[in-house]
Amino acid sequence: MHFSSIFTRLGGIIPITNQGHRPMLPENVIAFERQLDCRLDDVYREFLLSYGASTFAGKSVDHPHVGFRSIQTLPAHITSTKLALFNAFYGDDQLPAYSLLVRHAFYLGRLPQSMIPIADDGGAGQICLGISGEDKGKIFYWDQRHEAQCEEDYMEDFGEPRPPEALRQNLYLVALTFIDFLKQLELMPETI
Repeated sequence: MHFSSIFTRLGGIIPITNQGHRPMLPENVIAFERQLDCRLDDVYREFLLSYGASTFAGKSVDHPHVGFRSIQTLPAHITSTKLALFNAFYGDDQLPAYSLLVRHAFYLGRLPQSMIPIADDGGAGQICLGISGEDKGKIFYWDQRHEAQCEEDYMEDFGEPRPPEALRQNLYLVALTFIDFLKQLELMPETI
């Protein structure tokens, strides 16, 4: 997959650190897939192996903002326009804040088991990749503001275990594939 035309229109792809791109090592991707008991989407896998933790340069240093369109309408607190803010993709463990493995561990039990966080919106919102079942290969936006109660609090409030569908109440379908998601990224208007 050639990402260059997509990345060029977004000002180019840049690493999270000033140490250059640090793609995930193949053995680390394989170990993560074993942990998940699945094979990651091929295009997303290629992205990890080529770039790792990264973002986009945007229009300029003064206006680096990139956004994404969503298939499903996102709540107004996420965006009042048709674009939601995109911050960065996760990758290797060089920076824990942008580590795919650290983020996966942090959101384990908070997201449906059928997905992993792969990027964020610069706040608490997560961009997730479906890894199994009907979600496989799809991209979702997870809205922390409307996160389901933790299992213990739910049990205390309702006297029964939290139903699995509670973890989907704050999910929005963004794209049908990872490459579609990349194509839905756009430079944000300068008036954000």
